[in-house]
Amino acid sequence: SSGINAEWPLRPGGAGSVAACVACPEGKRTTGEGSTSVDDCQDVECSPGFYRDAAGSCHICEKGTFSNVVNAVACRPCPKHQYNSAEGSVQCMKCPDTAFTWGTGTASFADCIGPIIEVCSEEGMNGTCHVYYDDNLWINTTVRSVNVIRGEFDLFEKTNLRARFDTLSEEDGPHNVAELETIGALESFAPVLNDVFCSLDKGWKFHGSVRTQSKSGKACINWRKTPLAHKAEPNHYCQNPDGTNLQAKPFCYISETETEECDIPACVWDMACFTGVGVHYRGSTRTTDHGRNCQNWNRDWPHIHGYHSPKYSWAGVGDHTNCRNPDYEGKPWCYTTNLLHRWEYCAIPRCSRDDFEFYKF
Repeated sequence: SSGINAEWPLRPGGAGSVAACVACPEGKRTTGEGSTSVDDCQDVECSPGFYRDAAGSCHICEKGTFSNVVNAVACRPCPKHQYNSAEGSVQCMKCPDTAFTWGTGTASFADCIGPIIEVCSEEGMNGTCHVYYDDNLWINTTVRSVNVIRGEFDLFEKTNLRARFDTLSEEDGPHNVAELETIGALESFAPVLNDVFCSLDKGWKFHGSVRTQSKSGKACINWRKTPLAHKAEPNHYCQNPDGTNLQAKPFCYISETETEECDIPACVWDMACFTGVGVHYRGSTRTTDHGRNCQNWNRDWPHIHGYHSPKYSWAGVGDHTNCRNPDYEGKPWCYTTNLLHRWEYCAIPRCSRDDFEFYKF
């Protein structure tokens, strides 16, 4: 059987009575020619990739949906962060690790929201070109031109994200590697996810160009028409440009006086875990590896120190007791509230793809 509702005719009058052939009832078919009884009509089996309606007819699953059983009663939408772009699918494809979707039923890979970069073997984006959606620790071909299609990327002069680097964003357009400000060669790169595709803290530094509507689906107006025009970037994207605003995450104005929160995901990396040596860690862990409480960074009791905000605000230091790493050493740490123990590293796991997602919705 197949998903096609073909029907063989019946010949109730027996051999030679071709003119009297009648169709099987809806949703049934015969297995061959020459049937003489309605009892020979059997239920149609709808293959995976199709669904069977109440009348017994088979229908192909649309893009963005799938079925993986025989005689499915309906096609299921692709889960969030998955897609399919073909009708009659029996499963959905996963978006890249660094990408997500806004909802279920995504019908195109282009709707996976995440970083995209293109590198080419010749200047001017010519020669052999390759597109990537994640980091590349060792580019095994010579790269002479590069273009960030979506998001931001750090471009490194050496393999394994080492040595000097430049940062390019989608607004910068194509560049020849020889014309970049810092590096003279491109041997590895990594996408910048935090505050580009997800928000840290309350999103005050979020500058991603990924969402132009509020959580309820209302269109964002240009920030130039809002009371925060003097602080916000002049565009329609979700932001949180006011550091004193009580908004917990990026938002937008849906009219000149009314705001709504956006559904920008929260960053997990450098929040629930740390990357590198933890300079960018902005989580809320405030105890050390040995279980001791952390001292407030803005205070000098019980330990006097020089890491006060705002001088070290770039490292996330402030009026709090959360672990940070303003000295680029080891991993996130803090001064303790114990007079006998000046400082200790904190009990924070290192980020890994096996243990942590990139985004939290």
